[in-house]
Amino acid sequence: MAVLGRVVCPHCGKLTIKGKFCMNCGKELEAPATQPPVQPRPTPPQPGAPTPPTIELAAPPAEQQAPPEAPKEVQPEELTEERRLVEQLSKLYNWQLRLVDLFLDGEATFDAFSEIYTDYESRIATLNQKRLEMISRYEERIKELTQRLDNLKLRHEVSEITDREYIRQKIEIDREISKLRPKLTILQNPIEIKIGDIPRFRSDIQERMERVKRQAKDLNMPEEWVQRVVNNLRVLLDAIGELVKQYERIKAEMVKLELRYKVGELKHDDYMSQRQRLERQLELTF
Repeated sequence: MAVLGRVVCPHCGKLTIKGKFCMNCGKELEAPATQPPVQPRPTPPQPGAPTPPTIELAAPPAEQQAPPEAPKEVQPEELTEERRLVEQLSKLYNWQLRLVDLFLDGEATFDAFSEIYTDYESRIATLNQKRLEMISRYEERIKELTQRLDNLKLRHEVSEITDREYIRQKIEIDREISKLRPKLTILQNPIEIKIGDIPRFRSDIQERMERVKRQAKDLNMPEEWVQRVVNNLRVLLDAIGELVKQYERIKAEMVKLELRYKVGELKHDDYMSQRQRLERQLELTF
């Protein structure tokens, strides 16, 4: 179906500018079907005539036409640096939180607590600084690539560049973005916690902050140390800000889904399918 010089791509089903390649998925548009050559009917043998020998011909090798290469899925080895950094940071955060709990429970002296806490604090600061620098670098690059993609679309719409050149550049940009987004997502979860566990974790951190303020005097913790521990816990709360947003977004989608089901817009099977999809998102760590 053609509309104002556009056709529907037989691969992705989206409307694209008429040409050799689809501007959405990059695959080659199908050429008009050609009629197969008419084969002459074999002449039946005359009675008494010798039967000609049967000759079997080997089938010619099938030609393979490779479509334009689409963005590849990011391989685990490409995320090694980000995963290793987050794993180390997550361990240090968990050790630091456990250390605070032991001190608040009276199982550690202040001198021993302060020495080990300072060690964890220093190592966390070093790793977290690197994490934030990587996040900033990836976000800036994605922003730059997105702007390039917008400019590319405009140049293609005004016919400054050809369909083939547009698809080639778009695939390159999409490929780089598809590599950066998983890295950015991993770095935004410095504690490797499931999205669905965020409310409980946030509540635990807030409770520790109150316990430190409340029990510090009885545990002989100096006031400067009270502020130091509380500030570090507050920084950790800020670090999971993106995870909190993801959790709230998923829960809001589940509320709307429930309403659509109750008013009869969604059938039971569709409702269950979409709900399970959202529940799986809550089980992810990124």
